[in-house]
Amino acid sequence: MRGFSTDLPGAKLLRAACCTVSLMQNDEPELTELLSRQQGLATRSQLLTVGVTPASLRWRLGRNWCAVLPGVVAVFTGRLDPQQRLIAAQLYAGPSGVISSWTAAGWHGIEAARRSSVIRVTVPEQLSARRTGTVVVTRTSRPDEAVWERGPLRISSRPRAVVDAAREVRGYKSASAIVIEAVQRGIVTVESVRHELECGPRKGSAQVRRAVDAAEAGVWSVPEADLLAVLGAGRILPEIWANPQLTSIDGIRLPTPDAWIDDVGLAVQVHSRSYHLRDQDWDATVTADSVFGEHGIVVLGVTPERLNADPTAVRLRVERAYQALRDRPRPEVLAQPRALI
Repeated sequence: MRGFSTDLPGAKLLRAACCTVSLMQNDEPELTELLSRQQGLATRSQLLTVGVTPASLRWRLGRNWCAVLPGVVAVFTGRLDPQQRLIAAQLYAGPSGVISSWTAAGWHGIEAARRSSVIRVTVPEQLSARRTGTVVVTRTSRPDEAVWERGPLRISSRPRAVVDAAREVRGYKSASAIVIEAVQRGIVTVESVRHELECGPRKGSAQVRRAVDAAEAGVWSVPEADLLAVLGAGRILPEIWANPQLTSIDGIRLPTPDAWIDDVGLAVQVHSRSYHLRDQDWDATVTADSVFGEHGIVVLGVTPERLNADPTAVRLRVERAYQALRDRPRPEVLAQPRALI
């Protein structure tokens, strides 16, 4: 559902055009334009407005047209593609409806939000909430003031989509995955998400707030956020930096550790193929550990599975390493917190 084009693929355009021509011998320009713009979909009221008679509509339905949602008609048969499903939901909700929450977040390109086939749409509070099939229409007392209009679609703005999606998914990890990915990929800024969070309702905001705090601290993945939370639960370790910038004393840029304890120069790495959004090259990730060693940096590796199974053991291991390193010279590297970069 990422991106949107008002142009139909060639086969679908031809099919919709053929249906239109077969419907009316004299060809109605308004009907042709409507079906082209809405990818072969229209509401019953739209069809009647552009000249389709009630009798003709009834005759076509069940033959080469079909009702895809209450009041929404496709001038073809067969399954709708993802874009057409969005258009159908938009038409079902009405002109004031806005594609929202995880549906909008997925449309904006956030992979972590694409976990449900349910299409979320919001309407002003004076309208009715309703649900049919996989389309859920909810009411809002705080309309999005920065809606994206793309062809027949009205899409929630990026910060609003991210916060609503993170608010409505189940669990902190799912919320963090959405927020962190959106920030790391530059889809939103931390500041815009924080602003949207503060302007919204308090219900469901706790997990979003934790997720935004993690993104603000500079974490790049959910396991990194888990790691910082685990290490911060004890009283021995000082402040932990997430993804700082390291430079050797001769100015060479070093790999970025997931977590860093600056006073002893200790790096902690979460080794996971699935969660590193910025480093898709697994070989480079493994090589980074050896680079740290070349500069005298001690590296502790953990896995997301270990973090989940025994977080206390992970914290105690890091604490022991920290205490052992306090009696040794700190590696000659310069570190800068992510927040200052």
